[in-house]
Amino acid sequence: MKTKDRIVHVALELFNEFGERKITTNHIAAHLKISPGNLYYHYRNKSDIIARIFDQYETTVAGLFDLPQGRHITLEDRAVLTEKLLDLLWNYRFMHRDLVGMLENDEALHQRYQAFANHATDQIAMVYQRMCDSGFMQMTPEQIKPLALNVWLLCTGWANYLRTARGISEEEITPAHLNQVIYQLTYLEMPYLTEVTKEETEQLLEQFKPF
Repeated sequence: MKTKDRIVHVALELFNEFGERKITTNHIAAHLKISPGNLYYHYRNKSDIIARIFDQYETTVAGLFDLPQGRHITLEDRAVLTEKLLDLLWNYRFMHRDLVGMLENDEALHQRYQAFANHATDQIAMVYQRMCDSGFMQMTPEQIKPLALNVWLLCTGWANYLRTARGISEEEITPAHLNQVIYQLTYLEMPYLTEVTKEETEQLLEQFKPF
């Protein structure tokens, strides 16, 4: 792995484990056993590193919505999407937990995020429309858009809820904590789910119920 890529990889690990606010470029360089000057050869500052991580995050989110074309989606497709979502929430947990502070300190990232969030919400709405087309849900177009927004707010705000309302620190958080978002998400969807999904829905509620 090239040094430029190693810097991003290690920065993501450290941000996730300790929080973006607590990690400086010196911490990243020390962890890599390289000089700060070597790091600055590749990235001017921490904001540049975060921007590169955000590139990866955008690509990963786009992959969530890469559903099969030319046919109705299946319950298996929905299960794959759920697994991808859980991986995203864990692998980029700092992005959701520390988002407000990062956007306040970086106007360019703030503008990027606004466009990205709007697009992501539209993509969630597209998934729900396809689920309706496949017979898994029954919703009007007027109901799809607010549900999509609520799901986005839930998924991106869950890590902050755990930290602020539950008092779970960066060092204490586990995948199981983040995975509970599926339990909450399922209850948001439940009024619109059809009988076709009853068995799968019950399994999700049992698997991800709060502990």
